[in-house]
Amino acid sequence: MIVSCPACATRYDLPNETSSDATVMRCQRCGHGWMEAPATAVSDLVPVRADNSHAEAADEAEARVIAEARKIARAARLAEHKAITARERRAVQMRGWAGLAAGVCLLLGAVVLMPERIVQASPAAAKLYSLAGKTVNIYGLTISSIEQQYMIVNGQPVLALRGHIANITEGDRRVPPLRFVLRNASGDQLHAWTLNSVGKGPIGAGVVSSFVTRLAAPPEGVESVEIRFARPGEIG
Repeated sequence: MIVSCPACATRYDLPNETSSDATVMRCQRCGHGWMEAPATAVSDLVPVRADNSHAEAADEAEARVIAEARKIARAARLAEHKAITARERRAVQMRGWAGLAAGVCLLLGAVVLMPERIVQASPAAAKLYSLAGKTVNIYGLTISSIEQQYMIVNGQPVLALRGHIANITEGDRRVPPLRFVLRNASGDQLHAWTLNSVGKGPIGAGVVSSFVTRLAAPPEGVESVEIRFARPGEIG
């Protein structure tokens, strides 16, 4: 019969003829002593319920660790989502600011490089250019070579004004009505009129056209003549 030391598990071979009484055993290896009885001497074995308290505690500890790990993982995912959302929001804002800056730069470039087109689109902008000390030629035309002549026709004095209109753009331009204003030495207006028809149609790029207008019985005291393109309210 093979028996084992309960302390160190050293095995011993006992003769099968051993008496049915319990035998006192002592381990030669570790010195542990115990009572050894043959199997026939064991009766009415009472089952002993295993103590599962340690296993249950381990399971609870493991469950707590898993729950904490899941909580940390959820927090990490939430933080990552917030970070991604914040980055996307900043990217959208940066693109918006970049677009705004590009638009402002384009607008400023147009204001500086294309004042004529700006004033054509918004005539009120001409005042802003004027405040900045810049005169904007929205028509693309210049008036030059003004000649003033007094003559007597049928016994009546006549004032004749002649000049040239040049197209300084790269395309055809329609000549708007011309406004003539006579002023005295103090700059007061003595008389004004509008020449509605100048030429027979648009003048081409770089072309110079001429105009002439006459006024019978001009007022006395004329010191200067103002010639410009007529404003909307001056066209009759």
